[in-house]
Amino acid sequence: MNHKINLIGNKYNYFISKVLIVAISFLIPQFSLAARVAVTDSGTDFSHEWLKDKVLINLSEISGNLVDDDRNGKVDDIWGWNFVDDYRKVFFPEHLNVVDEQMFKIFEVLSRIQAETATEEDLLYWKQNIKDLEGDEKAAIISRLNFYGQYAHSTHCSGIITAISPNSKILSNRVFPDTPPDTSSESAQLFSKGIEKKKTGVADIFYKVLAAISNGTFQKVADYIGERKIDVANYSLGMSLQTMARLALSVRGVKAPTPEQVSEETKRVAAQYEPVGKKWMASASNTLFVVAAGNDSSDNDKLPVFPAVVRAENAITVAASKGNSSLASFSNFGINSVDIAAPGVAIRSSVPSKDHNQLLPMSGTSMATPYVVGVAANIKDLNPKLTPSQIKLILMSTVDIKEWLKTKVISSGVVNPQRAYLAAEKSATMSIDESIAYARTQVKDLPEVKSTVLKEKLNSISSANSESLAEIKKEADSLVF
Repeated sequence: MNHKINLIGNKYNYFISKVLIVAISFLIPQFSLAARVAVTDSGTDFSHEWLKDKVLINLSEISGNLVDDDRNGKVDDIWGWNFVDDYRKVFFPEHLNVVDEQMFKIFEVLSRIQAETATEEDLLYWKQNIKDLEGDEKAAIISRLNFYGQYAHSTHCSGIITAISPNSKILSNRVFPDTPPDTSSESAQLFSKGIEKKKTGVADIFYKVLAAISNGTFQKVADYIGERKIDVANYSLGMSLQTMARLALSVRGVKAPTPEQVSEETKRVAAQYEPVGKKWMASASNTLFVVAAGNDSSDNDKLPVFPAVVRAENAITVAASKGNSSLASFSNFGINSVDIAAPGVAIRSSVPSKDHNQLLPMSGTSMATPYVVGVAANIKDLNPKLTPSQIKLILMSTVDIKEWLKTKVISSGVVNPQRAYLAAEKSATMSIDESIAYARTQVKDLPEVKSTVLKEKLNSISSANSESLAEIKKEADSLVF
């Protein structure tokens, strides 16, 4: 997670990029209903070929008349709402003027490195265009990569949902701008003044202030989600509470905190955020909130991330896997706080472009989250009577159990769409438990596919070159969106 209110995503291109083909030809049940999905993110480009027919249109509004026809306080909220600027425009195509073809090339190469399928040409390209750059030149291109990663984030997540659940209709909630937030914001000033007191009690008060400010937006979004009767909400975003905790400790004079001190302080921060988070999730009780676990390679039980920290009956937190073969190297986890894993490495999906047809691979728990959203939407379509907690139960109880997840996520497994769909279908005539048990006997685990191309390269070259290659992989893995 790289941003103040952070996008979670970007890492891996391997057979999972074929998820689009698999989704269309195999994983998608055929039904006539359309689940209502919200993507709370950076704003979706609905002019993309994949998404132009997927909008959840507000039929209570008349487009362009500048009148609040449905009297919900939002004028012309046809496709969603921009909660950053408090008006109807959720996507800014003019920002494409700063995007060039090099960005697309770098993302392709980046994902192949992350997926461990990079060619010699890919590695040379990365070395010449990223790794060997210095100073301002390197900073500038990394800044452009981060910008486009954030700008494209919502569109990419929406495309994954569409690939898995093509009948779903999508609402876009824009909750952060395409440029870095203002570090001199009121909340930052309040926090700084508070922790200068160097008193635990005072710091707790300012944590609450920060929580109230941050959650104010989330509460408005949740109210809107409830108003629009959303079935499943995608939250591929988060705030690093660990960063905030380290700052507090530093100002108090703890210059080299132990892991235990950081964990304790992070949990104190989380204790102020979680109750308010539970409140806004409860205000949309008919919606399943699907939340990304984060991309810090850390244990959320010890270092909570918001809103992944919120434990609610209508919320499910998602880690990222490399297909069905391993936990993604960047993914957060937590045996008491992360529910399920889903493919999240090098997922190819829609991104903004001038031709409205560009696809790029990205990686992260941000990509795993819409995968689960798409499956959840299909479950809802198969049995509209299912509640959010029942959909969550089906998702978690129909996973492919993996030894490498038994100490990482609550369900111990990776989502199995076909098994979940069968359980959902049978739940119309059986109890939930019976339908899950039946589906587990009928649907096999998905095959594991492992990529060893980069590892083989590491084993076949000299020690010096091996170190260089490992550095390239580490650098690529740090670029998550």
